[in-house]
Amino acid sequence: MKHLYLSLFLLLTYLPANAQDYKVYQFAADEVPVLDGDTRDWSCVPDSYTITEAAMKEDEGKHAAPNTETLQISVKVGWCAETQKLYFLYEAWDNYWRFNENSLNTDIFEVVVDGDCSGGPFIDRFHPTAPKDVWQAWFKFHGCHAQNYHIFTPPHGRDWCMLWGPQVWLKQKPYADYAYHYDFREGEAGKLTLEFYITPFDHADADGPEFSRPTVLKEGNEIGLCWAVIDWDANPTSKDGFWNLSDEHTMYGNASYLKRFTLMPLQ
Repeated sequence: MKHLYLSLFLLLTYLPANAQDYKVYQFAADEVPVLDGDTRDWSCVPDSYTITEAAMKEDEGKHAAPNTETLQISVKVGWCAETQKLYFLYEAWDNYWRFNENSLNTDIFEVVVDGDCSGGPFIDRFHPTAPKDVWQAWFKFHGCHAQNYHIFTPPHGRDWCMLWGPQVWLKQKPYADYAYHYDFREGEAGKLTLEFYITPFDHADADGPEFSRPTVLKEGNEIGLCWAVIDWDANPTSKDGFWNLSDEHTMYGNASYLKRFTLMPLQ
Protein backbone atom coordinates (compact mmCIF):
# COMPACT_ATOMS: atom_id res chain seq x y z
CA MET A 1 0.00 0.00 0.00
CA LYS A 2 2.89 2.36 0.81
CA HIS A 3 4.26 1.78 -2.69
CA LEU A 4 0.84 2.67 -4.17
CA TYR A 5 0.64 5.94 -2.22
CA LEU A 6 4.20 6.78 -3.20
CA SER A 7 3.43 6.13 -6.88
CA LEU A 8 0.31 8.31 -6.75
CA PHE A 9 2.24 11.10 -5.03
CA LEU A 10 5.00 11.03 -7.60
CA LEU A 11 2.45 11.04 -10.44
CA LEU A 12 0.55 14.02 -9.03
CA THR A 13 3.71 16.02 -8.40
CA TYR A 14 5.15 15.16 -11.80
CA LEU A 15 2.15 16.13 -13.93
CA PRO A 16 1.86 19.86 -13.07
CA ALA A 17 5.54 20.38 -13.72
CA ASN A 18 5.50 18.75 -17.13
CA ALA A 19 1.99 19.22 -18.51
CA GLN A 20 1.30 22.33 -20.57
CA ASP A 21 -2.01 24.11 -20.73
CA TYR A 22 -2.90 25.17 -24.26
CA LYS A 23 -5.22 28.16 -24.52
CA VAL A 24 -7.13 30.00 -27.25
CA TYR A 25 -7.56 33.71 -26.54
CA GLN A 26 -11.08 35.09 -26.88
CA PHE A 27 -11.43 38.23 -28.97
CA ALA A 28 -14.40 40.50 -28.38
CA ALA A 29 -16.32 41.21 -31.58
CA ASP A 30 -14.71 44.66 -31.86
CA GLU A 31 -11.20 43.26 -31.24
CA VAL A 32 -11.08 40.69 -34.04
CA PRO A 33 -7.78 41.12 -35.91
CA VAL A 34 -7.82 42.80 -39.30
CA LEU A 35 -5.97 40.47 -41.65
CA ASP A 36 -3.32 42.79 -43.06
CA GLY A 37 0.00 41.32 -41.89
CA ASP A 38 0.26 43.92 -39.11
CA THR A 39 0.63 42.35 -35.65
CA ARG A 40 -0.61 45.33 -33.63
CA ASP A 41 -4.11 43.86 -33.42
CA TRP A 42 -2.58 40.99 -31.45
CA SER A 43 -1.00 43.20 -28.77
CA CYS A 44 -3.97 42.48 -26.48
CA VAL A 45 -3.06 38.77 -26.40
CA PRO A 46 -0.83 38.00 -23.38
CA ASP A 47 2.55 36.38 -23.94
CA SER A 48 1.30 33.34 -22.01
CA TYR A 49 -0.63 32.38 -25.17
CA THR A 50 2.51 32.26 -27.32
CA ILE A 51 3.82 28.86 -28.39
CA THR A 52 7.35 28.78 -29.77
CA GLU A 53 9.72 26.25 -31.27
CA ALA A 54 10.72 25.33 -27.70
CA ALA A 55 7.44 23.39 -27.36
CA MET A 56 8.02 21.50 -30.62
CA LYS A 57 10.23 18.59 -31.59
CA GLU A 58 11.77 17.52 -34.89
CA ASP A 59 10.34 14.03 -35.21
CA GLU A 60 12.14 12.72 -38.29
CA GLY A 61 15.43 12.37 -36.40
CA LYS A 62 17.27 15.22 -38.13
CA HIS A 63 17.65 17.53 -35.13
CA ALA A 64 17.91 16.75 -31.43
CA ALA A 65 16.66 20.20 -30.38
CA PRO A 66 15.58 23.51 -31.90
CA ASN A 67 18.30 25.82 -33.19
CA THR A 68 17.16 29.44 -33.17
CA GLU A 69 20.05 30.37 -35.47
CA THR A 70 18.27 28.53 -38.31
CA LEU A 71 14.55 28.63 -37.40
CA GLN A 72 12.42 30.57 -34.93
CA ILE A 73 8.67 30.02 -34.53
CA SER A 74 5.93 31.90 -32.69
CA VAL A 75 2.21 31.06 -32.79
CA LYS A 76 -0.81 32.65 -31.12
CA VAL A 77 -4.38 31.42 -31.53
CA GLY A 78 -7.62 33.29 -30.86
CA TRP A 79 -11.33 32.77 -31.26
CA CYS A 80 -14.47 34.89 -31.35
CA ALA A 81 -17.90 33.80 -30.16
CA GLU A 82 -19.65 36.12 -32.63
CA THR A 83 -17.75 35.07 -35.76
CA GLN A 84 -17.26 31.39 -34.76
CA LYS A 85 -13.78 31.38 -36.29
CA LEU A 86 -10.27 30.54 -35.15
CA TYR A 87 -7.63 33.25 -35.69
CA PHE A 88 -3.90 32.58 -36.01
CA LEU A 89 -0.81 34.71 -35.85
CA TYR A 90 2.19 32.79 -37.20
CA GLU A 91 5.60 34.47 -37.12
CA ALA A 92 8.71 32.69 -38.28
CA TRP A 93 12.32 33.58 -38.96
CA ASP A 94 14.14 31.16 -41.25
CA ASN A 95 17.72 31.17 -42.47
CA TYR A 96 16.56 29.91 -45.89
CA TRP A 97 13.08 30.37 -47.35
CA ARG A 98 12.02 28.00 -50.10
CA PHE A 99 8.75 28.81 -51.90
CA ASN A 100 9.24 29.37 -55.65
CA GLU A 101 8.50 25.77 -56.58
CA ASN A 102 4.78 25.03 -56.92
CA SER A 103 4.88 21.85 -54.87
CA LEU A 104 4.79 20.60 -51.31
CA ASN A 105 8.62 20.59 -51.22
CA THR A 106 8.53 24.14 -49.87
CA ASP A 107 8.23 25.78 -46.46
CA ILE A 108 4.83 24.93 -44.97
CA PHE A 109 2.88 25.64 -41.80
CA GLU A 110 0.61 22.62 -41.38
CA VAL A 111 -2.44 23.10 -39.16
CA VAL A 112 -4.83 20.35 -38.05
CA VAL A 113 -8.09 21.06 -36.21
CA ASP A 114 -10.74 18.80 -34.67
CA GLY A 115 -13.48 21.14 -33.50
CA ASP A 116 -15.33 18.75 -31.21
CA CYS A 117 -12.38 16.61 -30.06
CA SER A 118 -13.97 13.55 -31.62
CA GLY A 119 -10.52 12.12 -32.33
CA GLY A 120 -9.61 9.19 -34.52
CA PRO A 121 -8.26 8.87 -38.07
CA PHE A 122 -9.57 11.26 -40.72
CA ILE A 123 -7.48 10.78 -43.89
CA ASP A 124 -8.09 8.25 -46.63
CA ARG A 125 -5.02 6.11 -46.05
CA PHE A 126 -6.10 5.54 -42.43
CA HIS A 127 -9.65 4.55 -43.40
CA PRO A 128 -10.30 1.01 -42.08
CA THR A 129 -11.32 -0.26 -45.52
CA ALA A 130 -9.29 2.16 -47.64
CA PRO A 131 -7.82 -0.45 -50.06
CA LYS A 132 -11.33 -1.58 -51.07
CA ASP A 133 -13.20 1.74 -50.89
CA VAL A 134 -10.85 4.31 -52.41
CA TRP A 135 -13.51 6.84 -53.44
CA GLN A 136 -15.53 6.32 -50.26
CA ALA A 137 -12.41 6.94 -48.16
CA TRP A 138 -11.64 10.17 -50.03
CA PHE A 139 -15.05 11.78 -50.50
CA LYS A 140 -16.92 10.52 -47.43
CA PHE A 141 -14.13 10.25 -44.85
CA HIS A 142 -11.04 12.30 -45.62
CA GLY A 143 -11.20 15.67 -43.85
CA CYS A 144 -14.80 15.23 -42.76
CA HIS A 145 -14.59 15.32 -38.94
CA ALA A 146 -11.18 17.01 -38.70
CA GLN A 147 -9.36 19.23 -41.19
CA ASN A 148 -5.75 19.61 -42.32
CA TYR A 149 -4.39 22.80 -43.91
CA HIS A 150 -0.96 22.86 -45.59
CA ILE A 151 -0.30 26.61 -45.59
CA PHE A 152 2.41 27.81 -47.96
CA THR A 153 4.93 30.18 -46.39
CA PRO A 154 5.03 32.33 -48.39
CA PRO A 155 2.16 31.56 -50.82
CA HIS A 156 2.57 30.01 -54.25
CA GLY A 157 1.33 32.83 -56.40
CA ARG A 158 -2.34 33.33 -55.53
CA ASP A 159 -2.74 30.00 -53.77
CA TRP A 160 -2.21 30.29 -50.03
CA CYS A 161 -2.71 26.69 -48.94
CA MET A 162 -3.54 23.13 -49.85
CA LEU A 163 -6.67 22.01 -48.02
CA TRP A 164 -5.91 18.32 -47.68
CA GLY A 165 -9.20 16.81 -48.72
CA PRO A 166 -12.04 17.22 -51.22
CA GLN A 167 -13.60 20.15 -49.31
CA VAL A 168 -11.75 22.87 -51.23
CA TRP A 169 -14.42 25.43 -50.27
CA LEU A 170 -12.98 25.45 -46.73
CA LYS A 171 -9.95 27.52 -47.75
CA GLN A 172 -12.07 30.22 -49.37
CA LYS A 173 -14.09 33.12 -47.96
CA PRO A 174 -16.15 33.28 -45.82
CA TYR A 175 -14.68 30.16 -44.18
CA ALA A 176 -11.04 31.21 -44.37
CA ASP A 177 -8.93 34.25 -45.19
CA TYR A 178 -5.30 35.29 -44.80
CA ALA A 179 -2.64 37.99 -45.09
CA TYR A 180 1.17 37.81 -45.27
CA HIS A 181 4.00 40.22 -44.67
CA TYR A 182 7.59 39.48 -45.74
CA ASP A 183 10.37 41.13 -47.76
CA PHE A 184 12.78 38.29 -48.54
CA ARG A 185 13.34 36.39 -51.77
CA GLU A 186 13.81 32.71 -52.50
CA GLY A 187 16.88 31.36 -50.68
CA GLU A 188 17.26 34.36 -48.37
CA ALA A 189 16.90 34.63 -44.62
CA GLY A 190 14.19 36.75 -43.09
CA LYS A 191 11.01 36.99 -41.07
CA LEU A 192 7.52 36.07 -42.27
CA THR A 193 4.28 37.16 -40.63
CA LEU A 194 1.06 35.32 -41.45
CA GLU A 195 -2.41 36.12 -40.15
CA PHE A 196 -5.34 33.91 -41.04
CA TYR A 197 -8.62 32.51 -39.85
CA ILE A 198 -10.29 29.15 -40.44
CA THR A 199 -13.69 27.71 -39.60
CA PRO A 200 -13.70 24.27 -37.94
CA PHE A 201 -16.38 21.79 -38.93
CA ASP A 202 -17.67 18.74 -37.08
CA HIS A 203 -18.67 17.47 -40.51
CA ALA A 204 -17.19 19.05 -43.63
CA ASP A 205 -18.81 17.59 -46.73
CA ALA A 206 -17.17 17.35 -50.15
CA ASP A 207 -20.48 18.48 -51.67
CA GLY A 208 -20.30 21.87 -49.97
CA PRO A 209 -21.12 23.87 -46.84
CA GLU A 210 -24.88 23.36 -47.21
CA PHE A 211 -24.31 19.66 -46.44
CA SER A 212 -21.87 20.37 -43.60
CA ARG A 213 -22.06 21.07 -39.86
CA PRO A 214 -19.78 23.74 -38.36
CA THR A 215 -18.34 23.38 -34.89
CA VAL A 216 -20.09 25.46 -32.24
CA LEU A 217 -17.26 27.31 -30.52
CA LYS A 218 -18.24 27.93 -26.90
CA GLU A 219 -16.36 29.40 -23.98
CA GLY A 220 -14.79 26.71 -21.82
CA ASN A 221 -14.98 24.00 -24.48
CA GLU A 222 -11.90 22.22 -25.77
CA ILE A 223 -10.86 21.77 -29.39
CA GLY A 224 -8.29 19.42 -30.84
CA LEU A 225 -5.50 21.44 -32.46
CA CYS A 226 -1.92 20.94 -33.56
CA TRP A 227 0.55 22.17 -36.10
CA ALA A 228 3.85 21.34 -37.71
CA VAL A 229 6.44 23.50 -39.44
CA ILE A 230 7.88 21.73 -42.47
CA ASP A 231 11.23 23.38 -43.13
CA TRP A 232 12.89 23.09 -46.53
CA ASP A 233 16.23 24.63 -47.38
CA ALA A 234 18.41 24.43 -50.50
CA ASN A 235 18.07 20.66 -51.03
CA PRO A 236 14.94 20.14 -53.17
CA THR A 237 14.67 16.42 -52.40
CA SER A 238 15.03 16.31 -48.62
CA LYS A 239 13.45 18.61 -46.03
CA ASP A 240 15.59 20.09 -43.28
CA GLY A 241 13.08 19.24 -40.57
CA PHE A 242 9.52 18.39 -39.54
CA TRP A 243 8.89 20.37 -36.36
CA ASN A 244 5.81 19.01 -34.61
CA LEU A 245 3.78 20.28 -31.67
CA SER A 246 2.27 16.82 -31.27
CA ASP A 247 4.02 13.88 -29.66
CA GLU A 248 3.01 11.72 -32.62
CA HIS A 249 4.18 12.27 -36.20
CA THR A 250 0.91 11.00 -37.67
CA MET A 251 -1.18 13.73 -36.02
CA TYR A 252 -1.59 14.94 -39.62
CA GLY A 253 -4.14 12.18 -40.16
CA ASN A 254 -5.26 11.06 -36.70
CA ALA A 255 -7.06 13.60 -34.52
CA SER A 256 -6.46 11.56 -31.36
CA TYR A 257 -2.89 12.85 -31.44
CA LEU A 258 -3.82 16.53 -31.38
CA LYS A 259 -3.34 18.74 -28.34
CA ARG A 260 -6.41 19.94 -26.46
CA PHE A 261 -6.81 23.71 -26.47
CA THR A 262 -9.30 25.48 -24.18
CA LEU A 263 -11.47 28.29 -25.56
CA MET A 264 -10.85 30.96 -22.95
CA PRO A 265 -13.29 33.59 -21.62
CA LEU A 266 -12.96 37.30 -22.31
CA GLN A 267 -10.21 38.99 -20.30
